Amino acid sequence: MPATPSILTHFPALPAGPWEQNIYKAYNIISDTFSCATRLLRQEDGDTLRLRIHSEKILQRSIPLLDALATEVHNTNWTAECTHALAAVMVALEAAAFAADGL
Repeated sequence: MPATPSILTHFPALPAGPWEQNIYKAYNIISDTFSCATRLLRQEDGDTLRLRIHSEKILQRSIPLLDALATEVHNTNWTAECTHALAAVMVALEAAAFAADGL
């Protein structure tokens, strides 16, 4: 399923600054999840289960991590950009899952 044009191909970079290691680790988890999801969307044979698993990973893991990062990073523009990126890929995953189911 090809990605829609509104989905970013790379997760927004962490703002410059000296960050603690846990900030980098949380950011990398979110970014890696995002990358895996966008790769799956570019595949022609994404099955419903895999699409929904990636959507759930974003909802259950990445969004709470981003929420925690937002309180540490204190950059509302970056947080909004990241939120938009995660929401867009999650919507695309769900739409692709429905399409794979023939709905």
